[in-house]
Amino acid sequence: MRSGLRNVSKWMRRRLRLPAAFCLLICCVLLCGCTPVASVDSMLKPPSLSAEQQQIYLALQDAVGNSITLQYPRAGNYLSAFTVVDLDADGEDEALVFYKKTSLAAAENGLRLGVLDQVNGAWMCVCDRPADGAEIERVVISPMGNMAQNRIFIGYSSVDQSDKALVVYSYSQGVLDQLFLSAYTMFDVADLDGDRLQELLVLSKATENAEAQASVFRMVNVTVSDAGHLALRAGFTEYAQITYGGLPDGSVGIYIDGNSGVASLQTEVLSIREGVLGYALPDADTMALTSRSVGYLSMDVDSDGTVEIPVQEPFPGYSSDSSEQVRLTRWLSVSGSSLTEKERGYFSLNDGCMFLLPMEWYGTVTAIQEPLTGDIVFCRYDGEISENMTELLRYAVVQDEEEQQVRQTEGYQLLRTRGNAAYLIRVAQSDDALAMSWEDLMVRFLFINNR
Repeated sequence: MRSGLRNVSKWMRRRLRLPAAFCLLICCVLLCGCTPVASVDSMLKPPSLSAEQQQIYLALQDAVGNSITLQYPRAGNYLSAFTVVDLDADGEDEALVFYKKTSLAAAENGLRLGVLDQVNGAWMCVCDRPADGAEIERVVISPMGNMAQNRIFIGYSSVDQSDKALVVYSYSQGVLDQLFLSAYTMFDVADLDGDRLQELLVLSKATENAEAQASVFRMVNVTVSDAGHLALRAGFTEYAQITYGGLPDGSVGIYIDGNSGVASLQTEVLSIREGVLGYALPDADTMALTSRSVGYLSMDVDSDGTVEIPVQEPFPGYSSDSSEQVRLTRWLSVSGSSLTEKERGYFSLNDGCMFLLPMEWYGTVTAIQEPLTGDIVFCRYDGEISENMTELLRYAVVQDEEEQQVRQTEGYQLLRTRGNAAYLIRVAQSDDALAMSWEDLMVRFLFINNR
């Protein structure tokens, strides 16, 4: 089968109808005065409280008064003003609540932290104290070290988010004790050395006066101790992600995706061997091979327990400065002290979709984007990109059910739907040696939950 811009007139007629329909829709919206427009305040209204949260809230008001507003973490797994979990290993949940007293002057730090416990089946405020920052960035509840009891990790920030402080607390018998305090840019709690105990990883960004740095802390009983620091060689000014995966020597790889420029990421890979924090990649030149655009985060692409780093280059046939190029993604993995290619394929961040190329297609297949439909078309590459290339596969995303049905009548197969979007492919019926079946190609499409 020969590609090119087939069915151009049919697609063009379909697209030419869109502006009129779109204009009619806009006119209806502008002329209709029946439906009120939601205000910004109503759109930002906090979610309604569950029955348990309402009980906790009333108990807190009984203790501190009615002039309070609940406060919410900006990120992380705990996004509610109420974190309900067993904090002291007594088999019953406690509630951690963030709030501000509205009666305070604007210049005062009104953020407070309350702990409520269950006494005779009813919630009661047993601890109330000023927080150690103006805003809550992130909350982590996790054991650390050799004790099963949960510790409370709270990342605070100043009002303008210019400074961040990490505080580790321990709760017991109505008392919230501060165990640790450190400036930070990003932090995580995980088993960093494979000993089945959780450690604390703290990252700081590069400034005029200091290098970017990774620090590891361990806990024995209730004492947090320094377990090593390491400069991060790319001079990261911000961090996108920390993730973990096995390294060939059996140690845990700590993959740190950080901003090395305005719109670029690099990945520093660390590991702890024999108790010492060190680099998994030998030098800055090797690490520079991980440079790519912002958004392409390290991940375990093939679910084998190791992490791959996605880097991009043009598909075959494009010049490096071509504005129409389709990008090829190569997933790199750590092998000894070097980086090796694990997979290669097409990766759309907007769609959250990856297509892993069959090995037979490496260097022999390129991809183009059809201007009228937006389809990504994979074709045999014989030295130059042209309209006469043999088409092997099409990937399409459509946003309405009618167009999905039209595509399916044209031989497209549905991969999945997400919201209003339908993701489809059409496999060329060809006797070309590179042609593959629908069954062999559809399993090479992977989706990530990126939005």
